[in-house]
Amino acid sequence: MSRTQISEAPAFEKVNEHGEFTSGTMGDSAEKFKLETFGRIIGITRQAIVNDDLSAFDRIPRAFGVQAAQLESDLVWGQILLNANMGDGTALFHANHGNLLTAGTIGEITVAEARKKMGLQTGLDGKTALNLSPEYLIVPKALEVAALKFVTSITPAKTADAVPSEIRNLTVIAEPRLDLGVARYGIAGSATAYYFATSPTFVDVVELAYLEGARGVYTETRAGFEIDGIEIKARLDVAAKVIDWRGLSKNAGA
Repeated sequence: MSRTQISEAPAFEKVNEHGEFTSGTMGDSAEKFKLETFGRIIGITRQAIVNDDLSAFDRIPRAFGVQAAQLESDLVWGQILLNANMGDGTALFHANHGNLLTAGTIGEITVAEARKKMGLQTGLDGKTALNLSPEYLIVPKALEVAALKFVTSITPAKTADAVPSEIRNLTVIAEPRLDLGVARYGIAGSATAYYFATSPTFVDVVELAYLEGARGVYTETRAGFEIDGIEIKARLDVAAKVIDWRGLSKNAGA
């Protein structure tokens, strides 16, 4: 799939007294990714079914569903941790993208920098101010309490200690894969790095894509002949890709 982004419309120009309009152009960029197929087969003997006091057979479809959700999360968070090159050949989090922040702990200074840099992001034309704002503070579990403390509203004893509510108005997302990494792809995590994300309403952030007409896990069963029993196969066609770096920023922490 080639996810194409269309740039902003050309800026308006003043029309002279003869009413002549000038032509403008629009650019585009694209992020490319492809679906991959994942799946497993599990076999259950007839004797296991006959003696199934724990109803394991009934729980297998649900168990496959849980594993599918785990896979989807691995794909999405793997995109964040991998920091792979985007369509322009530059890493997702990079100084050239204006989304790599000065390392520091969660606080007014670091959040203010995130707001400033995200707010100064421009469209594909390099001119249109997007004026984005972080809405999510994404942290490893090691920083969950620190993040929750920061966003909690308090009444300071002195005016100088006051932190504007707009800075604290962040939704905290704590994800253990940021600590542990994604073992499936050999990607290491970090207990200090944290991230900011804007609302996907304003720009595309991460896209989770499925094969058309096959959203979710597909399961089928086959009865054995030489061996009494049933085989259950589960399959999922899925992919994930960061679409736009402008809505994300990273702080390596301290």
